[in-house]
Order: sequence, then C-alpha cells, then structure tokens
Amino acid sequence: MNDGIHSALNALPPQGLALKRHVLSKLLDNFPRQLTAAEVAEAGPRRTDASVRGALKTLDRIGVIRFVSAEETGNVARWHLASSAQEAVRAFLLRQDEDSRPLSPLPPRRAYQQVLRAMYEEPARTFTLRALLDKVWGERTSVRTPLVELFEAGYLLRSLTDENCPGRPQFAYRLNPDAQEHADALLCAPTCSPQRRN
Repeated sequence: MNDGIHSALNALPPQGLALKRHVLSKLLDNFPRQLTAAEVAEAGPRRTDASVRGALKTLDRIGVIRFVSAEETGNVARWHLASSAQEAVRAFLLRQDEDSRPLSPLPPRRAYQQVLRAMYEEPARTFTLRALLDKVWGERTSVRTPLVELFEAGYLLRSLTDENCPGRPQFAYRLNPDAQEHADALLCAPTCSPQRRN
C-alpha cells in the first residue's frame, strides 16, 4: 500500500468527505477507465458542478487520481484513479462509516463536562449538534467546539447522518464505550457538577 496516499486520505477534513468518498468509489469501480466529471458525479451526493470539480482537484493534488486534459483525450477532460493508489483507496473506503480517534485525555473543562453529562443521561442515544444543544440549553449557547474536541480526543464516536444531504456534513455523536473510564474521570474532576447521572 502507498503509505503517503493512505495518510493523505485519512487526513482529509470532514467537509465534503461524502462527495470525495463517492468520487473515489466511482473511479475505483471503473479502474482503469477514464471518466468525465459528469460520469464521476452520477448517482452521488447532490452537489454543484463546482463542488465536484473541487473534490477532483483535491484528490488530484494528493496524488490519488490523475487528470487527463481535453487536449489529450481529444474530447473532454477526464479523470482516472492512479494505479499506485488502488490499495490505499480500497482500504480507505472499507472503513466503517462510524469514525473514532485514539484516546487522548482532556483537562476537566466545564464545557466538556456539560456535553458528557448530557450524553450520560441517555447513553444509548446518538446526538446531532442540534439535539445536544437543545439538551444543554440554559447552560451553554454553543456545543460545536467541545463536541468536536471530545470526538477528536476519542471520548465520542460519530457517523454521518445523511451522505446525500447538501452543504456541511451533519454528524450524529455517541459515547465511546472504550473511553468510559476516561469519561468518568473527566466527569468526576473537581469542577464537575455532582449531578452527573440519573
């Protein structure tokens, strides 16, 4: 496997990731055939032509796909998967939709505790950003930053709610059962409110 490409794929930000996954899947399925932008976008997430071109350029820039100009094809510009990227792309696409991160303990900040406490009250539930904000409203007016930081630190798991939804990706979050010991420690820190569970 090409480790450089594998690392670059795993470092892609969540914004636009559903579209990039679709592009990679389409080009992998059709390898070594060259596809136009319209063919690549077919049956994928609903995005503008500019968004599709942007995704293609990003993947081209990190060496996953190759651009073939209209002059070279004698017709229209096309793209194909780089032969050295096949294994890395296949491994990337085989990842489960639910993402997790290696655990990295966080300091006992009140914002983290408020988010975790709300999720501890319904441990089997997944929370969107809006649902969680509704639950902690009155304590906080925003939960995006602590929610993302708890995910990045491995305390939470997340999954896409709808890959076909246009715009910013929407995620559902839930407690990571493998991080319970660290979540308990964070909630029991001195600044923690004593009402952490029902």
